[in-house]
Formats: sequence, C-alpha cells, structure tokens
Amino acid sequence: MKYAFLLMALVLAAQEKPAQEKPAEAKPAEAGPTQPKAVEQPVRGEFEIGVRFNSDVRGDLNTYRSIVNLGEGVRLLRWDTWLDAKKKWLKQAHFYGGGWGGDPSAWLRLSAEDGKWYRFNADHRTTAYFNALPSFANPLLERGILANQRSYDTRRRFTEFEVALLPASPLIPYFSYTRDRGFGRGVTNFVADANEYPVLNNLNDRTNVYRGGVRVERRRLHLTLEQGGIQFRDDQNTEAGPAAQPGNRTAPIFGEQLVLRDLRQAYGIEGSSVFSRGLVTAQPAGWLDINGAFQFSQPRNDITYTQTAAGRFIDLDSLLFLNTQNARLLGAAKQPHLTANLGLEIRPEGRLRVLQSWTTDRLHNASSVSETPFSDRLEWNYNQQQTEVLVEPVARLTLRGGYRYVWGDGRARASFLGNAPFERGELRRHGALMGAGYRMTDRFSLYSDVEIVRSDRVLFRTSLTDYEKVRVRGRHALTGSLRLYGSLQYLNNETPPELNRFEFRSMQEAMGLEWMPGSGQGVQVIGEYARSTIRSDLLYLAPQTLGSERSFYRENAHTVTGLVTVPLALGWTWQARLSAGGSMFVSSGSRPTDFYQPVARVTLPLGKRCSVLAEYRWYGVSQTFYTFEGFRSHQGIIGLRIN
Repeated sequence: MKYAFLLMALVLAAQEKPAQEKPAEAKPAEAGPTQPKAVEQPVRGEFEIGVRFNSDVRGDLNTYRSIVNLGEGVRLLRWDTWLDAKKKWLKQAHFYGGGWGGDPSAWLRLSAEDGKWYRFNADHRTTAYFNALPSFANPLLERGILANQRSYDTRRRFTEFEVALLPASPLIPYFSYTRDRGFGRGVTNFVADANEYPVLNNLNDRTNVYRGGVRVERRRLHLTLEQGGIQFRDDQNTEAGPAAQPGNRTAPIFGEQLVLRDLRQAYGIEGSSVFSRGLVTAQPAGWLDINGAFQFSQPRNDITYTQTAAGRFIDLDSLLFLNTQNARLLGAAKQPHLTANLGLEIRPEGRLRVLQSWTTDRLHNASSVSETPFSDRLEWNYNQQQTEVLVEPVARLTLRGGYRYVWGDGRARASFLGNAPFERGELRRHGALMGAGYRMTDRFSLYSDVEIVRSDRVLFRTSLTDYEKVRVRGRHALTGSLRLYGSLQYLNNETPPELNRFEFRSMQEAMGLEWMPGSGQGVQVIGEYARSTIRSDLLYLAPQTLGSERSFYRENAHTVTGLVTVPLALGWTWQARLSAGGSMFVSSGSRPTDFYQPVARVTLPLGKRCSVLAEYRWYGVSQTFYTFEGFRSHQGIIGLRIN
C-alpha cells in the first residue's frame, strides 16, 4: 500500500478536466457548407508510468538477479513525444525512451532537425549487469560452498552525440562523440603457485571516441570518409585481508599450509588510437553495383602493474616458501590493424546476377615488459573470397549456387610444452553454397540455403572443420488476417581424428502463427513453438595430468511463447483489453532446466487520453542437477498511459 496514494493521485490528475475557457463571440454564418479546420497539435506524445510490486524471491537471490534482476518501485515505463515546432532553427524533434526509475536497463533517444542546416541525434543507455551464478567457475561447489569466484555487480553507461550539417545537400559534414564507461565491483581469483584465492575486485573503465567526416550522397554514388580517435582507460584493483584464507587448496603442500593474509594488487591500462575509415557504394552502369569498405587503426597501450601480498606461498621453480610477494611491471603494446572488403553485383541480363565479394582482416601486435626479457607477438591474417550466381529460370523461382574460399594464418608465442619459441597455425577452408527461393503467390514463399564446407587446416581446436549447414524458411498467409511461418536450421560438424576429434550437432525447428482479424482491432493471437537439440563431443588436454579428457554435452529443449489479446465488452464507450500468455522453456540432457513466465495484462481506458494498465508476471526456474539455483518470484505493475 505504500504506493497506493501516489497511484490515486495520478488517476485523479489524468481524469481532471481542463478549466473552461470563455466562449468566443459568435460570427455570422457564411453561405454554403463549411469544413471544420483541422487542429494542429505541435506537441503530441504518449507516456506510461507505473508502480512495480515484487514479492520476496523464493530460492536463490543471486540466480534471480543474474537472470531477471527487476526490483519494485515507481517506474517511467515508456514515453514517446513529437514536437512539430516549424521554427527557423527547429522544424521537428523526437524524444523517446523507457525503463527509468530503477530497472536494470534504461534508455533515451533524441533527434532534432531544421530540415536544411543540421540534424542532431543523441543516444543514452544505462545497464546494470549482475552475474553471480553459484555453479559457474566454482571449484568449491562439491564442498557445498555456493560462492561464485567470477562474479560481477557493475553498471555501464553509453552516450553518443552526432551532428550532421546540411543534411539535404549532396555533401554532408558530420561530427560524433561517444563515451562508454563501466564501474562496479566483483570477485576474481588471485593466482599464486599451487593455489588460488577469491578476492574482491574493483572495476572502472572508460572509452572516448571522436569521429568526424563527410558523406557524399549522389544518385549513383554514396561515399563516406571518416577520421577518428580513441582514448581508453581501464583500472582494476583487488584487495584482501586481514583475515587469513586458505584459498581453493585446503591440503598442505610439502607439509606447509598455503594461506593469504593481505593483498593489494592493481593494474592500469591506458591506450589511444587514431583510425581512418572509408565506405563507398556506387552504380557506374545500370548492370553493375560496387560496394567497399576500408579501415586502418594502430592502437597503443601502456600497462602498469603492482602487487603486494603477504601470507604463506611457495615458488614452484625453486621449491622455496615465501612470506611476501612484491612485483611492479611496466608494459607497452602496439597493434596495427587493417580491415577491407570489396563487393560486386553484375547483372548481364534480367534473370541472371553474379555476386563477387572479397574480405581481408590483418593485424599484428608487439608487446614488451620493462626490466624483463619477456616480449610477445601475435600475427593474424584472414582472407575470404566468395562467388555466387543467382538465376531465375521461371517466374517466382530463384536458384543460387556459389563457392567460398577462406585462408589465413596466425603466429603466437608457443606454450611451455613446445620446443620452438613460436607456434604457427594455418586456415584453409573450401565451401559450396546452394539455395533456392520460391514465391508461388504473394501469400506463399519458401526459401532454403545449404552450405557444405571442408577444411584441411584450422587455427583453433573448437573451430568448425568439416560441416554442413542447412536453413529453410517459409511463410503462408492463409487469409488477410491469418499468417503461418516456420523455419528449420541444422548444423553438423565433424573434425577428423588427426586434427583432434570435435563433433558438434545442432538442430532447431520452429513454427508460429499470427491471427489479427479486423486489422488487429479485435482478437489478436500470436504464438510460436520451437524444438532444439545440441550435441557436443570434444577431446581436450587436461592441464593437471597432460592427458586426453572428454567433454560431452547434450541438450533437448522445447520453447513455447504466445499471447492472446481480446476486447472486453463492458458496455463502456471505451473498451478494455485483456492479454494473456507467456513463455516456457523445458530442456533435458546434461543440464535439465525448466523456465516458466506466464503473463496477464489488462488495459482499461478512462477516457480518450488516459488508460489504466495492470500486469502480472510469474518467474520460475528449476534445475534437476542444480536445485540450489532455482527461484520463484511474483511481479505486478499498475500504472497509467497518458496521451
């Protein structure tokens, strides 16, 4: 009831009638019928404000906050306003947003222009990110300790401004500024020889991006040339103490118990970069389209690391026990990075199209650490060339065939198991592309794509090697108000044993319908059902024994979503509307999980410009093997929509 008086005041304010104005003097009627003048509304908008009620969460609060994280209180749920000023320096403006008042995700956007001299856009978003699932990255789970050792409770704010000058002219200069900042706390591990210690972690990072350039807008040419710069800063520090903690290892080593009593660890990364970018789309002839992009950057980072730790530690190289650890390092790194792509579309005749594309991505970084012999280098080169031919043998039928070739290489410092200082890898991949599209009528269409790829060399253990990918999509409008759609996606990957076996299969089938008779003014029905399967089988090298181990995962899942909206004939001038439905996810396999989210919503108009909103949701999560991560929560919203 603590929000009842506020809600009552909002209802009364929305129902309050405006003060009566003094009637104007009557004018003599003119001969002949007259049309009433349309009243212009320079300002128009819609607002939704409400109060969320949240019952106590039953079950694990950390899991609830990691998945839902919605609290209670007054919320500005949504607003959308337009201003038609028609002034010399402001023709129109659009201001909209939602989620303000305490929700984990809130946003607002503003656009304004005068139609001739400028166009201004602003975007601001704030996100609260919480992740502390008890079963994730928790080596102490078998002992019944549910404290996550890789958890985050942070907030991120993103703001962007852009001004374009002379937006209606062929030559459009523009300027942009973006700021991205994150801050908060979390838990991470302080890693020492033979042990790890969960400690508090303070996070703070910020990035500023400045961009400026010019756009050329012609009938057959669109060109963008841009120059920009980036400033980056990331500061993190960990702290622990004064109470001694044994860490993840409770057994003594060589008769000594390892403990951490005090820790002050901090590192800061500061970087900057200047980048150049160009984009172009052109049609030099009626049968030829060209598009391309180019970007080059060379970021540089400077790193400072300090550490002071007290406790009982061991140095595995010398097998000596230590009571303190102190370190201070300075490092630097540079990374020239080039990305470019070029595409052509050739139409030699009306029923034939040839698509040609080429992409390259190249970078290398060089780093060094002061007062040490350590230096590192990473080289990466990726290229892709693709040719496709599209032909329409008969009306409404399109066939597609093509070939893709991917090649590249990489070089990085080798692991301690290697004999050479550097390890080199290569990528060679060939792919056949096929597809078809058929539109029997304007109401029925069916599309399919097939991709068959074979690789003789890959860069990463979990990369797809020899795989087949199939995708089918269909749509059928039975009537003007009833539409059916469906899709099928299949992926099958097998890595040969000589490349360390990795099998991965996934399939998803989905079907849905939309029924909106009377252009959606009456009953509305939206529903979808999807079934998915995942199977992963991978051999990996265990660092503890340096032996081969097997990682096997499978999942069979069913997902149902739906919403039914019906008008409630209460005999009022303005009809109320009731919506009911929700979502459901049920899976079996390696990690069975059930998720239910039913929802019911009522909209009750109080007049032409005001409606009362009421909504109820229930969240429920349960896991067979991880019962401690289940939770249940009831939520409700009561609010107003004002036009």
